[in-house]
Amino acid sequence: MGLAGIGSDQSAATLPPARDPGFTPRALSTAVMDLIRLLRSLEEFLYELVGWLVFYPRMFWRVLIHPGEVARYTRIELGKDPDQRFSDAISPVLMLILSVAIAHALEMALRMSSPRLSTPVGQLLFSSEQGLLLTRSAVFCVYALGAALGTLWRQRLPVNRETLREPFSIQAFIACPFVVTLALSQVAAASPAQAGPFTATCISVLAVAWYLWARMRAFVALNGGSALRALGAVVVSFLLTTIGVVGLFAAVIL
Repeated sequence: MGLAGIGSDQSAATLPPARDPGFTPRALSTAVMDLIRLLRSLEEFLYELVGWLVFYPRMFWRVLIHPGEVARYTRIELGKDPDQRFSDAISPVLMLILSVAIAHALEMALRMSSPRLSTPVGQLLFSSEQGLLLTRSAVFCVYALGAALGTLWRQRLPVNRETLREPFSIQAFIACPFVVTLALSQVAAASPAQAGPFTATCISVLAVAWYLWARMRAFVALNGGSALRALGAVVVSFLLTTIGVVGLFAAVIL
């Protein structure tokens, strides 16, 4: 080998290694900013979660005992700016979703089995925990929607986004105890105790009776009029919504 070849090999060996472009100061700064944003998002989530632990039971109790007062409170809150609404509570739809999640968690804690259906739509709606949770949320939102549409019909108001917001929000609040109580009735029905089915029936009847009473109180609190007449309208609306939900599931699943 010649002297020129030896010199070229030594010069190549002494060249500094190429710098890894992944460890530039700009990349490091971007990674730090992403981490800061992630921590801030986690902070907001934890703060919101702690707020749920405080506001959910308090609002649940208010709805359970004073549904008419909650209806008036919802009307006042919806009149505020969007970023100032429900600052001392949970928004209605979120509270309804949390109630469905609590009801679902009760069944999961007791290892209750989900409905088993052979049809493709039935498997989609009930075969997974996520599908069952979304299905239940949709069903109780339909009850709130049916009650809201009935309110607008009795008030002879057009159905649009603005007119629908208030009655739907009120009905979402009112549906929360109804959701949880029905879950308790299912837990009682699955109990190995001999009185389980009877207890489940009593709880279900109590849940429906309270739900109808709460809807009547909310309507009278906002619109006045006869409580008996309001109760009759509520019962008709509830029956029509129930028939529609059952018919829809029968047509889709069976």
